[in-house]
Amino acid sequence: MSQAISLLCIDDDPLFLDVFKTRLEQESDFTITTAATAADALDLLNRQYFDAIIADYSMPDMDGISLLREVRSRGGQSVFIVATAKRVAHIAWDALNTGADYYLLKGTDIADEIPRLIDFLRTRIPQKNAEFEMVSWARFYNSVVDNSAELICRIKPGGKITFVNDPCVHLFRKPYRQLVQENFFDYVPVSERDEIHGCLRALSPEASDCLLLHHVLAGEGREVPLEWSYHVFFSAEGKPQEYQLNGRDVSSLRKIGAGEKIPAAYIPATESVVKNAELSELVATLQSLEAPVFAVDENGVILAWSKKLVELTGIAAADMVGKGGQEYGVPFYGKCAPMLVDNVLPSSSGTKNEGRPVAKREGETLIGEMEQVTIKGKTVFMGSKCSPVYDNADRLLAVVEVIMIGEPRTDQNAAETYLGGFASPTLKAAGDDTGQTLAGAIGSAGADYGLYATTRRVFVLRSPTHDANASKDPRFGTVLMDKLFGTAEDTREKTIGELENSCMFAAAKEEIASIVLKWPTLISGYLLIQKKDRASFRFYLDNKKTFARIDELMKKFAPDLIRYE
Repeated sequence: MSQAISLLCIDDDPLFLDVFKTRLEQESDFTITTAATAADALDLLNRQYFDAIIADYSMPDMDGISLLREVRSRGGQSVFIVATAKRVAHIAWDALNTGADYYLLKGTDIADEIPRLIDFLRTRIPQKNAEFEMVSWARFYNSVVDNSAELICRIKPGGKITFVNDPCVHLFRKPYRQLVQENFFDYVPVSERDEIHGCLRALSPEASDCLLLHHVLAGEGREVPLEWSYHVFFSAEGKPQEYQLNGRDVSSLRKIGAGEKIPAAYIPATESVVKNAELSELVATLQSLEAPVFAVDENGVILAWSKKLVELTGIAAADMVGKGGQEYGVPFYGKCAPMLVDNVLPSSSGTKNEGRPVAKREGETLIGEMEQVTIKGKTVFMGSKCSPVYDNADRLLAVVEVIMIGEPRTDQNAAETYLGGFASPTLKAAGDDTGQTLAGAIGSAGADYGLYATTRRVFVLRSPTHDANASKDPRFGTVLMDKLFGTAEDTREKTIGELENSCMFAAAKEEIASIVLKWPTLISGYLLIQKKDRASFRFYLDNKKTFARIDELMKKFAPDLIRYE
């Protein structure tokens, strides 16, 4: 990029802040400013505009989510990244819901994350500066005059417009591309310009705001009185760089005590209106998920049918959404039939809901038994998980079910039986040479690995569903699935044939010299499988839940070979 990207990095850990700043300053187009507290950051933001803000979640005076809300409430539209060392789904969920653009996980994977963060910043900042139909501006989509939405405009000291939001486009009745080539003060009556300029010249870094009531020339030459809040951003040398203008219609302003007629009482929106708004947001997210998932409302009517489910079943979302009467069973059973969601749906009067058999319950999440079904003429094994989703008033909003598919068993060796296993992003494969071991210690971000065991052998698999070309940006859908089902792990049972065909490492019990397990503490733990021929495979583990699952699996497989460090 020809123009430098200005970043504000906020973290109360001076060591991390220094290392992070040093790494980012290696990029020639980045300029870095740091702050140790949220209060210091807000003080800087009062005086200077930054293209992006990277804030730690855990800070003593204000957490990163609260800082994000404060920045957005002030009209700040900088790209915002929330960073945290905590692997907690609700933090990512809250960050993305509050308007964050990116979620950065600190820890062993940070070396892999920084290049992706840099690529994201170079891509997203120009987009955010140029676009005017952004999600974050959705509440401004109606005309300022007709619906009292707020106008937002950015101008250079001479008045050249650099950004307008959609209400400005409606107000001036000109396209965005034309407006950003014009001068804002050409839309102000000549008689008012000098006084406005005088007020702006009086602004300083210590007093950078003023509130003015003046007219603008709207579409068709109409003079519209508006209240404008002017905020100036100063450079480090104290020179005005840019102004942000927030305008609002004051035609509904009432002067108390002037004898005006008291308006009719406000009648709150019905619960159904509020619920429908939350439901629309949920459905839009589910429809775009990279997972075969569907959702039904409390009456069993299909609300969402994801694009991956369309690929799996061959049935378009338009042909499923809106249908009830257990139509969701047709692609899997050839007829209307109950599924796992029926165990969660409220019972109708005089009837009892009976869904597919439940193999396991984890809180409110149900995990169904694997069963053989036919989809598009092909016999497969199908499992599923389902979970209820509630609105802010704890009313049932929807029930979501995700489908998991496996190949049917063709195992011929009855003496070897499947013990268990799982695939997870928390499994970081290192392999058996020095370069791979170092990579594992840093983290194998971007790939899912699996560990599985039978009564005779142990297998390591790389997830066959991993797309190396997929976007590395954080996805709201990924966080949603983790929020609903508590984990991103794949716990589907594998056939021995699948394990043999897909494994990248395998060892029979009699070939193994030892299985070494180290508990994760301040540094990553690991699993090391050492064979008698000196070949080995290592997983680095920084998640205690994952360690516990591996410990349990290895005790089933070969408890006499385990050694703890």
